[in-house]
Amino acid sequence: MKRLLLSCILVLALIGLSCTPQTTLEISVTELDNGIMIQNVGNVDCLVFVNSPEGEQQFELAVGQNTTVTGVSQPIEVSAVGL
Repeated sequence: MKRLLLSCILVLALIGLSCTPQTTLEISVTELDNGIMIQNVGNVDCLVFVNSPEGEQQFELAVGQNTTVTGVSQPIEVSAVGL
């Protein structure tokens, strides 16, 4: 009886894990006349790094949040890591 109960608990735990939504780290970068706009379009908060000849800037972006970076020149490199 204990084995059956333990087996049921394990099966329910595995079903619950398989239903967990995937985390997606995705940012959108839009070029503007005077800079770039970065938007977090994934489903996890992230830390964004913007590298340009002027130096590096960092921004924390919650899901759905965006930021505009002005006063930067080409080449611009944008990267992100999940929080």
